[in-house]
Amino acid sequence: MGYAELVNTVIAENQTVLKKVDPEELNRFLDAIMQAKTIQLYGMGRMQLSVRAFAMRLKHMGFDTYIVYDTTTPRIGKGDLLIGHCAVTNVELNVIKCAKEAGATIALLTAHPENECGKLADLYVRIPGQIFGGPLETPSVQPMASLLEQALFLFVDIVAMLLIERKQVSMAEMQFRHTNLEGLPQGFA
Repeated sequence: MGYAELVNTVIAENQTVLKKVDPEELNRFLDAIMQAKTIQLYGMGRMQLSVRAFAMRLKHMGFDTYIVYDTTTPRIGKGDLLIGHCAVTNVELNVIKCAKEAGATIALLTAHPENECGKLADLYVRIPGQIFGGPLETPSVQPMASLLEQALFLFVDIVAMLLIERKQVSMAEMQFRHTNLEGLPQGFA
């Protein structure tokens, strides 16, 4: 396959995955974010790219948001929301169990809500991108879990846009909450 064909294939794969998201699952997820006292996000490896991107946008909207295991992340408890990206490993299972024991609400963005992590979750959004190549996943020409990783990144950006609308946050407010330590040249800030 050449470059142009791969571009079309990768975009089509992501579109297929994102169109399979259940609107009811999505709405429960949006409601959980809106109601959370604090939000903590967890993901490993390349999944963590979407976690950090989503945390940043949530911060820009004024949500009290943290990444699990960062040094400034507070304890989690009742009224808080843990959002797990992928949720298929024993490491993620341990994080979910600890958050559940602390009384937090658990939301998963995963291709496999039927697994042990999913059974502990209070809610989930099934994002059926390829991770293992199983029958519940959207197959991909891409290696390993690339499709799920990409779909998660796109999904949380779409969720951010829906939350901006729900919360009625202006772009000026979001820009004001963005770091001012980047040192942008005159005329760009």
